[in-house]
Amino acid sequence: MSVFRSRLFAILLGVLILCSIAASATEPDPHYWRLADIQAQFDIWEAQYPDIFHQTTIGTSGRRVDIPMVRISDNAAISEAEPRMLFHGALHSNEPNGTTAIMKSMEALLLGYGKNPATTARVDSLEIFFVPILNVDGHHHVFSGDVAWADWRKTLRDNNQNGEVDFPADGVDLNRNWDWNWDEYDEDNSSSLKYKGPFPFSEPEIAAVRDFILQQRPVVVVDYHSPVTISWRSYIFWPWVDNGGGGMGPDAAVSEDVAELWAGATLNEDGNPYHDIYAYSTLPKEQCWVYGRTGILAYIMEISDHCWWSGAQVDTVGARVARGSNALVDRVLEGPGIRGQVRDEGTGEALVAEVKIDEMHSDLVGPRLTEAGHGMYHRLTTAGSYTVTASCEGYFPQTQCVSVASSWEQLDFDLVASTSGVGPAIEYPWLATAHVLGSDHSVRLEMPAGLPSATVELFDLRGHRVGILGGDLESGRTHDLKLPDQISGGVYLVRVVAGDQRQTGRVTVVR
Repeated sequence: MSVFRSRLFAILLGVLILCSIAASATEPDPHYWRLADIQAQFDIWEAQYPDIFHQTTIGTSGRRVDIPMVRISDNAAISEAEPRMLFHGALHSNEPNGTTAIMKSMEALLLGYGKNPATTARVDSLEIFFVPILNVDGHHHVFSGDVAWADWRKTLRDNNQNGEVDFPADGVDLNRNWDWNWDEYDEDNSSSLKYKGPFPFSEPEIAAVRDFILQQRPVVVVDYHSPVTISWRSYIFWPWVDNGGGGMGPDAAVSEDVAELWAGATLNEDGNPYHDIYAYSTLPKEQCWVYGRTGILAYIMEISDHCWWSGAQVDTVGARVARGSNALVDRVLEGPGIRGQVRDEGTGEALVAEVKIDEMHSDLVGPRLTEAGHGMYHRLTTAGSYTVTASCEGYFPQTQCVSVASSWEQLDFDLVASTSGVGPAIEYPWLATAHVLGSDHSVRLEMPAGLPSATVELFDLRGHRVGILGGDLESGRTHDLKLPDQISGGVYLVRVVAGDQRQTGRVTVVR
């Protein structure tokens, strides 16, 4: 049999399996998790593991149903300055294999804690968030065996306002409801299975995920799916190639590396590893918005080769994915990468700051911000040397260099407030850039006429005064001011005080 005919046979077989399951069942197989079963299991786990299992909600659905969420960590009830991960499933309500994978992952963490060293390390050092069912309204419809249950992927928004659940007229595709390339995506027919909704973030489920990501700033976000076409079975999509001509995202090297590691550890029904491939930036999808707006690595996994299984195979598929996800969890646990906190130097207060890695930066992505609670950031990298700048409104930016090998490198920033006496670093027409006069480093100051005499001071980026470059400098003249002999290379702030006027500029010293 030719390769083409073999492939065609496999496709037809997959379609027949899917159709036979849908045709012979009045609702999904009992092995799949229902929402009520999940909530009951959460109550049991919280009683058994109160220190490492904490249940809460990520938000509410369009029908005001709570969307359960769990945090597993060594002090699960409180927020700590640890790397965070988010796994969620059933964004599309007829793609339930991610729910099973999440339940298997949670079970393994709970049962292995204190017994298996690797599992214990994951729980002790990370905060792992799980949302087994994001689309709880659509999921309830599917699992009640209601109209078109096997094909219902959307929410239950009543698009035609008739008070009934109509297929395919009602509902919004939660993976087309993100504010990314919204106007360019023209799927505005409410009867489409990929209907984007009346406006971006119209669905509270998606708004809840957005708000969680913006607040918590997880290292990675995992969105579990099951393929609607057999072409993309057992795939991991990493972020992304820009369709607007921007090329690969600036994190392509590390995002692909992570996907390859994870895919290689995840086995499909034939015992073969999953595949990985870059995603496109075109659609108003979660992966596009998360990476494009925040720079957080967002992944989609298409589990298995169709949506619905039966019998023990339901659990087998979920267990394979859960075991494979350990490779992703351990990559976040172990690095390599750069992590740290950004704080106010004077008060120690955590800051929401932008942290830019020059070698992994593009204006198309981000900004990459610290999370609000601890001023914490975590960026997975490959091995190499990096230049990192932390900046925050009202503070002087600070730049540091770091070399990353095979683990996490700690790089903290204590920023100096611009109100501390140095003043904001703004354009200053009196100061020319630093230059060399003869063999000496000097700064040229061009003083306009009519100003009081000036004093010029030099500060490092931490706000510490390095020296006074000149005093009683006359206006209407050009002054060449020699920098200290032993000054090291780097960026410095020069403050000029002339009467009640103060201005600050930057100089760069190269040694």
